[in-house]
Amino acid sequence: MTSPDIAVALSAPEHGLRHWWHRQILRRYPDDEGTVTLRHRRIYLLPTKRGLAFLFTVTLMLLTSLNYAISLGFVITFLWLGVFAATLTHTFRNLYGMKISAISAGHTFAGGSLAFTVSIDSGDHERERVQLSVEKTPAEKASSKSETSSEETSSQCFDLLSASTRLITLTRPTYRRGRLPMGRLTVATEAPLGLWRAWAYVHFSLEGLVFPAPEVAPPSLPQGVDPQGGTGMGRVGNDDLAGLREYQRGDPLQRVAWKTVARGVGWYTKAFEGGEGRHFVHLDYNQMPSALDTEMRLSRLTAWTLLCEREGKPFALTLPQVVLPLCKGVSHSEEALTLLALFRNDRAEVSAETGGRR
Repeated sequence: MTSPDIAVALSAPEHGLRHWWHRQILRRYPDDEGTVTLRHRRIYLLPTKRGLAFLFTVTLMLLTSLNYAISLGFVITFLWLGVFAATLTHTFRNLYGMKISAISAGHTFAGGSLAFTVSIDSGDHERERVQLSVEKTPAEKASSKSETSSEETSSQCFDLLSASTRLITLTRPTYRRGRLPMGRLTVATEAPLGLWRAWAYVHFSLEGLVFPAPEVAPPSLPQGVDPQGGTGMGRVGNDDLAGLREYQRGDPLQRVAWKTVARGVGWYTKAFEGGEGRHFVHLDYNQMPSALDTEMRLSRLTAWTLLCEREGKPFALTLPQVVLPLCKGVSHSEEALTLLALFRNDRAEVSAETGGRR
């Protein structure tokens, strides 16, 4: 450690040596691509609390044997020291040569869990009690302190046979929309006796996508638009009658099944098939109520997008500076959700920056 680094570490007690250590790790391995093989330079090794207690006990045994000249005490003391040294090699070899690859990152809605999948190749040796975990963000650390949460998905422990490969899925909780990187991946082990801990860091550029959380009870879909002019929800033309559905507020009166209403069965609306090109749903960010802020608008648009996908309705999405043309289907819905997840309100950001400068 150079003198400037020592001065920085001592002048920042809230970070200290831990912060300096993380910077050195990120500087040496800023980004990993492809398959990472754990070698000498990546693996770190330190005694655990159990190992320190074991070493302290052996030291007491050695002092006692020296004080009372107990021959059997010397034999047992050096035997346990040999075990302590031998476990160091076994713990190191439990990680050495292991190959790790990034496979995929999933997508989810804000508030859910985002899954990341990595591949572990054992190589020529068996691996015992290997632990794989992702580094927690400050938001995750705060939530784990405020409420009890299980960590079996963000940290997994497993065994591997020789010349075998295993897919491991780790999840991270999400709190806001946008891209979420997997972060630093830690591979660690304390096998065979838990006296030493060997670990290595891997930094994959793997990012998942977090969609906005859909509104719980959104209003009905906006009225369809006819490209020829006017609204097209009331136009039937040569469409075939597909059946009846429950009446929703905003349905045109021309499609109300008045015969069922007259019989007292209830309010229903006629549903037609065909002619989808004449009317569709237009989701427009700028036409949302002005009382809704950016996140609330995106939440409602997300709920409407999912509703259009469930009902098989074609829709178009209009955002500031982005227009998604008319289409339908799962791929179209995913494209719309991606635009909503990566939406940036430039006006709000600019006003926040100017307000901060003031």
